[in-house]
Amino acid sequence: MSDLHDDDLETEALRLADEARRPKRRVRPRLARALSRGEDVEVDTPHGPVMAWRLGVGPATLLIHGWEDDNALWSPLIDACEQLGRAVVAFDLPGHGWSPSEAHSVEAAGEAALAVARALGPIDSVVGHSFGCGVTVYALAHGLEVSRAVLIASPVPRTKPYERFTEKWIQEQIDDGEDPEVVARAAEILRERLNDPAEPGYSAEADMPRMTAKALILHSIDDEACPVGNSEAMAGLWPDSDLVLTDELGHRLIAQDAAVVRRVIDFVEGF
Repeated sequence: MSDLHDDDLETEALRLADEARRPKRRVRPRLARALSRGEDVEVDTPHGPVMAWRLGVGPATLLIHGWEDDNALWSPLIDACEQLGRAVVAFDLPGHGWSPSEAHSVEAAGEAALAVARALGPIDSVVGHSFGCGVTVYALAHGLEVSRAVLIASPVPRTKPYERFTEKWIQEQIDDGEDPEVVARAAEILRERLNDPAEPGYSAEADMPRMTAKALILHSIDDEACPVGNSEAMAGLWPDSDLVLTDELGHRLIAQDAAVVRRVIDFVEGF
């Protein structure tokens, strides 16, 4: 039984719910090794500056990582592109990695992607992973012009209720010293917000039917974070798209698997 009065409990639960929706930064930001050989630029965006890197010359592939990740996700893809002479542009999303900005919405991330593309272009293709898929769609719908887009392990369109705030998350908060009743109420608030169609936020699926870039949609059947149905629904909405399913690569490894990296490069190269 909590010692907090009802009003205090609700206030604390709202505080914890708000904290849970903000990405947690790593204690030490990471940098893909190959990017140390490229150009690094702090790019101004409408929501604060972000750090970006360009490696190579000519039309580049823009890389957009996912939630609580960073540029290092793309190390295998960056290495492969460098070996083939394909330029890449990577950046840390607002609220992530080396980027000073604390904004963390899809809209803020999408505006950052647009600013990076303007600053470090030309850009001829884009690759997004997880949360970065929604960011990619936002950027394409708001002015990013590319001929090819790769969407990996997409959380949108959402085809099942979002289950991030499960018993595991609840136990983690309690282990960190939070009041169990506060945590339970915070979890209720988060579920209500995340699964409420009226909750303010960007709707990527509304823009998907208007996409003009050819898309390669990749998803591992055993993805523990985002159901494969999301990518299947995306393929049904995106006018010129190919869906490729794999297995045993989970949610993050799929972006670094050698065979997937090869397929991504062949696609953006137009093969």
